[in-house]
Amino acid sequence: MFFRLLKLEWKSFFRSANLGRGLGVKIFLGFLAVYFLVSFLGLGIALYPIMEEVYPGEQPIKMVNGFLLLWFVGEFVMRFLLQNLPVMDIKPLLTKRITRKNILHFLLAKTSYSFYNFLTLVTAVPFAIYSYHMQSISLLQMLAWLIAVAGIVYSSNFFIFWVQKRFSNNLKALIPFIVICLGLYAIEYFAIYSISNLFGSFFDLILQYPILCLIPVLLAVVSYWVTYKDLKENLYLDAYMEEKQGFSGASDLSWTSRFGALAPFLQLDLKLIWRNKRTKSALWLSLAFLAYGLFFYTNPKFDGGNMMVFVGVMITGIFIINFGQYIPAWDSSYFPLLRTRPITMEKYLESKAVLMYGSALILMVLSTPYLYFGWDKVYTNFACAIYNVGVNVPVILFFGAYNKKRIDLSAGSAFNYQGIGAAQWLVGIPLLVAPTLIWFGVSFLKDQNTANLVLIALGLIGLLLRKVIIKGIAEMYVEKRYVMLEGFTQKD
Repeated sequence: MFFRLLKLEWKSFFRSANLGRGLGVKIFLGFLAVYFLVSFLGLGIALYPIMEEVYPGEQPIKMVNGFLLLWFVGEFVMRFLLQNLPVMDIKPLLTKRITRKNILHFLLAKTSYSFYNFLTLVTAVPFAIYSYHMQSISLLQMLAWLIAVAGIVYSSNFFIFWVQKRFSNNLKALIPFIVICLGLYAIEYFAIYSISNLFGSFFDLILQYPILCLIPVLLAVVSYWVTYKDLKENLYLDAYMEEKQGFSGASDLSWTSRFGALAPFLQLDLKLIWRNKRTKSALWLSLAFLAYGLFFYTNPKFDGGNMMVFVGVMITGIFIINFGQYIPAWDSSYFPLLRTRPITMEKYLESKAVLMYGSALILMVLSTPYLYFGWDKVYTNFACAIYNVGVNVPVILFFGAYNKKRIDLSAGSAFNYQGIGAAQWLVGIPLLVAPTLIWFGVSFLKDQNTANLVLIALGLIGLLLRKVIIKGIAEMYVEKRYVMLEGFTQKD
């Protein structure tokens, strides 16, 4: 049965109407995977000499054991944010003579070949080979160490799905866990007790007593069983729905009435952002990017340099980039209905523009605490915000006329490539490169103050001409409406 399901997966891929796009995305992801695998392989080869140089007189493998906890925690966080359970079209399988047991074993078996599993292993294997040849460690000891590392990796691989089911849609439930982690970090940081050394000591014991490698293996088996049992109990269409039943009051969006004819569109967009995973993740990412400046403002090498404007554009315009580049694909599920209503494309685009204006204004205000690093930082962010609303918003809307890839709002956000087309790859050039080059060129010829004034002037010109610009872009949307409608009906 396992091989029969694998055969179905193979046929579903090659018989898909979107084979060309799916194959192209997979080839691109394949190149990225090879790049990271080679990078981590290089790290594994160089890790032993690096440990010898950094910690002379110490056994490199014991030094590495002391950092393993930090490595595995980072890997777990990465999995939580990016890794998803492999998706199959389970609905038709549930009506066939295929047991849920076989379906779930197949799904979990597919995760064994997850890209994230190989990142750690391609680092650990060359390091183990290097250690075996350079130190007086037996082959049995190194194999036990590798088995233990693999056991932790696969424990994380299986257990992450159980964690995601519990916490991915209820971030508040993560607060106690985060508090505990911060407490453990404080204990480690203030040298009260070293949790990482305790974890590393366990791997040191495995080198002395190889039989202990069975403990991580047993942990992987338990993680598999816990995840399997949870998925088996919830392998229904209405799984996890009971806790969501009940009255849910609508948000009060009456304040949008001040925007007149645009109010209904703004209300729909605000509800769309808050009620769907992918749009909501774009919102949270925008707030998280407020800390982006800390990576540069605290580094004297970048202070006052060309990165100033890049940071300003990203901080105040990250929502414009993340949300705006998928206009009108966000509405792809009901875009045909919109085209049958007495709704002008100009009003539709103007409402999107107002939403992005508001995001830039809010992010600019929230970034004012960077005043701590100097007035020039706040001034540059203000100039970038004006440039974003006056220039980048029309640019985003212009490229939206070439969006014809459907987005399923019910799908998750991690590794979701729906809606990505050529327009999404090209739009980054005018959005990020253009203001950076303008600012750098003017600041090189004159000074930074003049460069900021130029960005503000360009933004204000764009705002003054917004009616004319949006009208012209709306005409493009009308011309390409049939291409959009056809593309939005194509499902992956």
